[in-house]
Amino acid sequence: MISKTIIVKDKLEPQKLLKVAAFDNSKAVTTAHRHNGYLELVFLWSTSGKHVIDGRESPIKTPCILIIRKEAVHHWELTIPIDGFVLLVKKSFVDQSLDLEITRMVDEISRFDTIYLKEKGIIPTLLKLLLQEENKICQEGLFRSLLAKALEDKDKTEQSTSISNDLYVKFIELLNTGSKIINSVAYYASLLHTSPQNLSAACKRNTNNTASQILATYIIKEAKRLIFYTNNSIAEIAFVLGFSDKSNFSKYFKRYTDLTPSEFKRQQG
Repeated sequence: MISKTIIVKDKLEPQKLLKVAAFDNSKAVTTAHRHNGYLELVFLWSTSGKHVIDGRESPIKTPCILIIRKEAVHHWELTIPIDGFVLLVKKSFVDQSLDLEITRMVDEISRFDTIYLKEKGIIPTLLKLLLQEENKICQEGLFRSLLAKALEDKDKTEQSTSISNDLYVKFIELLNTGSKIINSVAYYASLLHTSPQNLSAACKRNTNNTASQILATYIIKEAKRLIFYTNNSIAEIAFVLGFSDKSNFSKYFKRYTDLTPSEFKRQQG
């Protein structure tokens, strides 16, 4: 019998932004559900079965990583015993980092439903270290290394299953590779030879966020970096990011951070 509603699960305590745990063998078979606002990466070293995410089915061939985006609906059927780890990451953990490589790699890995690995390599060691680490800066470094190794060790002879939306992917590539971030969805839409409405629809299908919301994540992170690492005035930073004036930039920054740029700068000391 099909449920009238989709179950929403929350495995993260409200105050925690990141969690690592050994795979619980009692969860070998799950019913369709989604997660309460976090990305889940499931590292499987020994098992078999299948994983279904948003109607797309992937066979389990270990070692592999299952990638469950925060808005996706999924379930799996795995054989016991299961050897692996589960990593949960809230969006705010990524947003608070000033490391744009973390944002880029999260975007890249989120294009896949499953990544098949050539070998486990040092990934289990990184997960065990991350399991024990409480310091936010150290967590960021380990998480960055983990993403890099996962993407580097992807088995190109196996067809890793991925979501398909070229427009969204190209938009993310522009944000990650451009020399600077510009506060204009229309600007990026023109580069992609489409309309802002089409671009936003593509983003919504893949992430449940509009193009403006995705762009805001990059704008705020770049603004924080410019405030923290340069001697530019707030007005100069506003100009670099494509705002018409300092006032508009300050209002935008406060909308997403609850601080004005000047307050954020003072906090950094």
